[in-house]
Amino acid sequence: MRFAWLLNALVPALMLVAGQPTFAHAAPELSDEDVRLLSEAEVIEVWDERRDKPFDRDTALRLTGEELAQRGATDLATALALLPEVSVRAVGRGGVNVDIRGARKGSVRVLIDGVSVSDPFYGTFDISTIPITDIIQIRVSTTALSPIDGSGGPGGVIEVHTRDAIGTQLVLVRLAIDTLPGATWSGSARAKLAKGWGLRLSATGSAGAREFSLPALPSNSDAARSIDEGRRAASFAMRLEHRDRDASDGTDDARLHRARRRLVLDIAADDRRYVSPPSETKQGSLLLIDRETTLRGGLTIEQQLGRWQGVVRAWTQRLQRRSRNFRDAELTDQSQLEDLQAWRVGGQALLTRALRRHHRVAVAAVFDHERATVLDAQAQATAGTATVVEVAANGQTQTAKTKLDAAIGVAVPFGIGANASTPWLDAKLVGRWQPHRWFELVATVARKGRTPTLRERYDRGIGNPTLGPEIANAGELRIMVTPPRLRFEAAPYLRQSTGTTRVSTATGRLENLGELNVIGIDLHASATVRTGWPRVRVGAAYTPVRATTNLIDGDALDRLPRRRGEGWIEMDPAKGWSLRLRLRGYGESLDQGQTVPGAALVDGSLAYRWQQGNQATLRFDDAFDERPELRTGFRAAGRTVMLGLALQW
Repeated sequence: MRFAWLLNALVPALMLVAGQPTFAHAAPELSDEDVRLLSEAEVIEVWDERRDKPFDRDTALRLTGEELAQRGATDLATALALLPEVSVRAVGRGGVNVDIRGARKGSVRVLIDGVSVSDPFYGTFDISTIPITDIIQIRVSTTALSPIDGSGGPGGVIEVHTRDAIGTQLVLVRLAIDTLPGATWSGSARAKLAKGWGLRLSATGSAGAREFSLPALPSNSDAARSIDEGRRAASFAMRLEHRDRDASDGTDDARLHRARRRLVLDIAADDRRYVSPPSETKQGSLLLIDRETTLRGGLTIEQQLGRWQGVVRAWTQRLQRRSRNFRDAELTDQSQLEDLQAWRVGGQALLTRALRRHHRVAVAAVFDHERATVLDAQAQATAGTATVVEVAANGQTQTAKTKLDAAIGVAVPFGIGANASTPWLDAKLVGRWQPHRWFELVATVARKGRTPTLRERYDRGIGNPTLGPEIANAGELRIMVTPPRLRFEAAPYLRQSTGTTRVSTATGRLENLGELNVIGIDLHASATVRTGWPRVRVGAAYTPVRATTNLIDGDALDRLPRRRGEGWIEMDPAKGWSLRLRLRGYGESLDQGQTVPGAALVDGSLAYRWQQGNQATLRFDDAFDERPELRTGFRAAGRTVMLGLALQW
């Protein structure tokens, strides 16, 4: 942590004037140069600006597709790592997960175009499997998922919007290479098939040959001291879209998309293979994800029904993962095998209607069914199912200065055991008050539950079929002050969970034990130092948090630092050029009783845009090669440089 002193000096200083990039709900002042640059930028279809949108979630815009390309993001994981309010971390089984204020697994809901994509067995989602090729928006809510969208998600929501199939014809190609080493290519094409019909196709491929260090061995040992990750991945996505009475005739003008009926068919596939990063200090088996294949499909129909708008959405997801443990670096001596097959099917029906000018009501029913089977090396099977139905209602009222959004629902689980089959009440209330254009308050209270994952119930080692649901009660008060060229935001919060799932020291299995309390505050500030040429913006963020439980003394959650912070500066030094530098750091945390030291890291990006959609990007991570410890015995990759090229026709 050689640069911790720099973090401690910079963050408090920048907090006086600076923090988070501009949020969507606070439009900044635009100079003449800003307007010119916006006119040259790619047109982005923003679904939440549709006049006929059926339902407006309370997520807030954090990143656009253009910003992701400019900062060198290659997938959803590297994109979310740009946000101070979320924590992106590698997990023991490989892949990358996202935490929000200590909430993990099923507590954080990831929605791709309104559909949950969590692993049907583990309840997690590897965010590195979603390429940015077709991402046009990433929206985040640090509060619970609305009951309108079903059960789960008490800790937060990551909402990803992808590109429409209807719009201007385009071809987009991206290539990225890095020093790990690794390479990623992606391509996307959109075309008009007929009046009111559009097709979008995209594909991505990646490969990596990062060398993992293995624990030190006796000097006379001839065993391998490292192992190649052998990463390779490929994905494909297709969207077929139809709108009747579409007056746009293939343009991107959202105001003209006034169809009475909209139909969207989405199909996606992902296949990958890799070695999970091993411990550098402790000898153990090596985990090879021999093959992980995910197939997703979804159908959405939006229909105008007089004064009502209806949405019917159906989805399916299939996951097949073969995990193999080996005793040797040559991957010849297999010690364990897990062959997982999991399925999810579900649907949502929603009706919404405007009442007079300022009011809107909505009712919805969401059905979600999960099923999984796990085979081990002896062909012994472990299987389980879970079904949850939620019925909910929502009401919204809005004036020039106030907005009230209230939702209530009842979740009814089936086939999840006696302790988890009792219905529970979900509710969420969001109130906004803006007495002055420079000042806004947003208060949120919520009660949300989640059922235990299939792994938590049926895992041979620690599973417990009698687990009941976890119920979380949470509150947040967000204060936003936005005078010209400045922005300050403070969001104190409290989340209290009952029935927290933990491994019992008495039985060695998962139990619903105790009460978990997470309390903290998110602080963000930003300032536009110079609006002329060159433009300069600075910012900072600071997040202290504490998690406690009545079961133990001290920190209650592993890998949750008590303090996180960052400072950043953005500038446009010349026409077409954009530079961003960031210093981020975090304090100590615990991992299975062991202390994981904090770290301070420097990263940034330099981009040059010479024509609409054409851009070259240089990104670097961990510039001083700190290689922080992610958890006990596991370190980050260290200094990485990435060069990316994007071309558009």
